[in-house]
Amino acid sequence: MPLPGDPEDALIDEACRDLRLPAFRERFVELAAAARREQATYKQFLLDLLQVEIADRDVRCQQRLVRAARFPRPKRLEDFDYDKNPNVSPEVVADLRSPRGSSRAARWC
Repeated sequence: MPLPGDPEDALIDEACRDLRLPAFRERFVELAAAARREQATYKQFLLDLLQVEIADRDVRCQQRLVRAARFPRPKRLEDFDYDKNPNVSPEVVADLRSPRGSSRAARWC
């Protein structure tokens, strides 16, 4: 959120709202302060903001896909019982857990 009395932050907040960048908008002041402390370049600061927005969109996309699937009850990969499913290897489950798998899902959002 913008700092009180800072017109630039208020304009950035408004632009983020108009462009529908919620994570960018929420974390801008925090990341700007960190960039100032660390003397980050403009490009690094921009990259940090964009990565925050991308990560947030991935999370929201996964949540949206799970809601759309209307599963009868929640299930997590961490709770998978290999003893009851001997034909499924831990490597297959680990592959489902990898970032590569989530990027395939992201194209549907």
